[in-house]
Amino acid sequence: MSSNPSLRLKLQAVLRQVDWWLDGPILSPLRSLIAALVLAAGPWLLVIVTLILISWIAENRFPDEALEDMRLAVVYAFMLAPIVAAPVGIIAARTVADAEMPLEPSAIGALLLVACGVAGLTAEALVLIVVLVLGLSNPSLTLAFALLTSISAMMWVAFAVLAACKARRRLILSFSTGLIIALGLSVAVANHAGDASVLVWCFTTGIALCLALCLEPFLQTGHQLAKLREAGVQLRICARKTWPLAVGASLAIMGIWADKWVVWFGSGGQSSVAGFRHMPTYDSALFLAQLSALPGLASLAIYFEEPVRRAMDRFWAKLSNGVTLRAAKSSGRAVSEMIWTGVFRIMMTQFAVSAALLLLAPAIASAMGLRLDQFLILRMGIVGTLLHALFLAASGILVLCNAKMAFLVVQAAFLVANFSLSAILTSVIGVNALGFALASGLVSMIACLVAFETTKKIVGHLFLFGNDSI
Repeated sequence: MSSNPSLRLKLQAVLRQVDWWLDGPILSPLRSLIAALVLAAGPWLLVIVTLILISWIAENRFPDEALEDMRLAVVYAFMLAPIVAAPVGIIAARTVADAEMPLEPSAIGALLLVACGVAGLTAEALVLIVVLVLGLSNPSLTLAFALLTSISAMMWVAFAVLAACKARRRLILSFSTGLIIALGLSVAVANHAGDASVLVWCFTTGIALCLALCLEPFLQTGHQLAKLREAGVQLRICARKTWPLAVGASLAIMGIWADKWVVWFGSGGQSSVAGFRHMPTYDSALFLAQLSALPGLASLAIYFEEPVRRAMDRFWAKLSNGVTLRAAKSSGRAVSEMIWTGVFRIMMTQFAVSAALLLLAPAIASAMGLRLDQFLILRMGIVGTLLHALFLAASGILVLCNAKMAFLVVQAAFLVANFSLSAILTSVIGVNALGFALASGLVSMIACLVAFETTKKIVGHLFLFGNDSI
């Protein structure tokens, strides 16, 4: 018994030493970069890796067609869930962040319950539409797909609230634990299951555990009906002010998938045994191309979260202390220059990464066993991904300046451009990523011009045009 306290003290000393090293001048930026990578694309990367491992484990037990249906059910669920969760998550996160006083865990828990309920029910309605359009034929797989989509939507909402609460460690730990459980259950039942849909149920169980871990800190006390009603009122008030951002976020998610929808439902698209539309040659090559944006997205996330946020806080503090209009405009120009200088440097780095990958594209295609048409999609996809990263940077500036309607308009423009250009070019020259690249280039230029004009008038946007209280 006496050795336990001694062991605990030694363990705490080791952990403190590890924290000291991780907070050092070299490892601290690296840790921030890794955390940003996880938040920017970690869920998708972990899902893809988990699906590959599950397919590898079960390939001798199930036919390829069944495993394909399993993978597509998960991909469709993670495609549909953010469309619903993005607007609800933004409203819930804004409600938490804009509170005058830090909310108690029970109040955050009530907000989470209401927001997750709305997201889950809306996701089910969206799933019903997709099931009717596709005509899915496997009842067990369809039910698992519907439940996975609903739980995933609630999980994304919980992620947004956890990010607003600065609980990134819990977010990362919860998602990683959920996928480990999903993988473990799949390994356990792979040799005993009679249907590949069981693997989707295993995946659903892991995501449900992830959601439970996200909610656990905020659901320790009972939630009365009055608290839930109050949370609903707070969410409605916030929704009236932030609906352009919420709708714009949903359009942004749809814009990313627009070219894929065109290809899936075009003449070259395929239907799986259960009825899911897809096109493996296009999907795999473009997925590899879009991985090239990870350094830029992570750097942008760090830049907007730390240096830009601190500069904006200093800007607000200076204006709150009372300055002349000339001094306010001068401070606004300084903040604007700082924002664009950082974005320019990040995009130059991303350009270098994309250029290197373009040069290495033949070697990547050979190593991955890509065909000639996939190689061409990979190269054009890398170019389109670079331009889309610029578009996302400009969109982030619009959100930072609270230019809500401008953000909504540019997201709608990208959705329309990506869908229409992909449809036209696919019908004319066949399946390619040229539509995605042209849409990204065209709309990124428009978004940058709008963002630049917005930052030139940053004082007016913060105090007049984008002021929620006016």
